[in-house]
Amino acid sequence: MWWKDLDFSSKLPFFRDRVVETYLWIAVACFEPQYSYARIIQAKLLAITTVIDDMCDAYVTPAELELFIEAIERCDNGSIDRLPKYMKSCYQAIFDVYKEIEEKENTERFFCVHYAKEA
Repeated sequence: MWWKDLDFSSKLPFFRDRVVETYLWIAVACFEPQYSYARIIQAKLLAITTVIDDMCDAYVTPAELELFIEAIERCDNGSIDRLPKYMKSCYQAIFDVYKEIEEKENTERFFCVHYAKEA
């Protein structure tokens, strides 16, 4: 459901729809039942990474890529206004996944997303 709600196929017609492959790849690496949440998050991030890769390979100009990188480094939702229209949905998807991780993390591991944002 999450992937279909993003509707990348109509917004970004040049990308490869490989969400099943990304989930299976993660499922092989983290197959134990206690890692189900990790599989979901990793599959989401890998699927979005595939979209970013396709976007950079086929469509992005160097100037647009610079804007995208700056927005990612700032990691705030206010940066979305400076991006081209086709990049906004991808940026928002990244932002939403990290927000989901932050909301679901327990208090003992609250620092995990902070370090990911710093990287």
